[in-house]
Amino acid sequence: MPRPCLSDGGFRLDLLANGWLVGRFAVLDELGVRHLVTTRRGPDVQAVQRDTDLVGRQIVRVLDLRQMAFLEQVHGSHVLVSDGTGQVGQADGLCTTRAGSGLMGKSADCPIVLVAHKRRRAVAFAHASWRATVAGIVPNVLGKMITLDCRPEDLVACLCPSAGPECYEVGPEVRQAALEGIGPHAEAFFRPGPVKDHFDLWAANVDALLRGGLQPEDIHVAGVCTLCRNDLFPSHRREGPGAGRFVAAIGLAHESGPVP
Repeated sequence: MPRPCLSDGGFRLDLLANGWLVGRFAVLDELGVRHLVTTRRGPDVQAVQRDTDLVGRQIVRVLDLRQMAFLEQVHGSHVLVSDGTGQVGQADGLCTTRAGSGLMGKSADCPIVLVAHKRRRAVAFAHASWRATVAGIVPNVLGKMITLDCRPEDLVACLCPSAGPECYEVGPEVRQAALEGIGPHAEAFFRPGPVKDHFDLWAANVDALLRGGLQPEDIHVAGVCTLCRNDLFPSHRREGPGAGRFVAAIGLAHESGPVP
């Protein structure tokens, strides 16, 4: 099955006044949703791991928010709702409805899926590692947003830079886990490679969003592979356990505040 031909949401790299080079989605800018994706020209990628709270405070200032929440990411399917700050629990999905609040996920190859209500009722993210993808993290995030009075047709989703389908090699145990966790149609997300199969995490998560009720025109894939662009983004596959992390953050602006 060919990968869905979906918009990149106008994903681009912007140089901020503080010297950071960050990724942005024009589709989220148009909605007035605060967000960014950090690169190596931003908060130190090792500090993202060592002192996530500090990096969160830096991003709060950049995005003009009041607070930032993040997770101890555990490669599972659990989703939390937060109106707090700092580390708010162990999970791989996080939602908020509170104005001035931000959420941030960490990655070094795993897709981070940013989700926003078109009228800024709520925002969320999913840390969609292969294990979390197979476990259903994206459907669970969408389900949680529905409980927050968000209809799927009113949501926009953006897949941030991550390991691309031409580079992400996996063993047979991953294919088996996907078939068991996602269903038989997951076979379409695997392609033979010269040594191992390639798992198309982008297509798998787009499929989950479509099955969750989002419209194709509301799903956007940055299309940037972190293995190919290791100059910009840390990659666990390229660098091993010592790889740092980059951040994808999303937040709801102050009710009366301007969009930066």
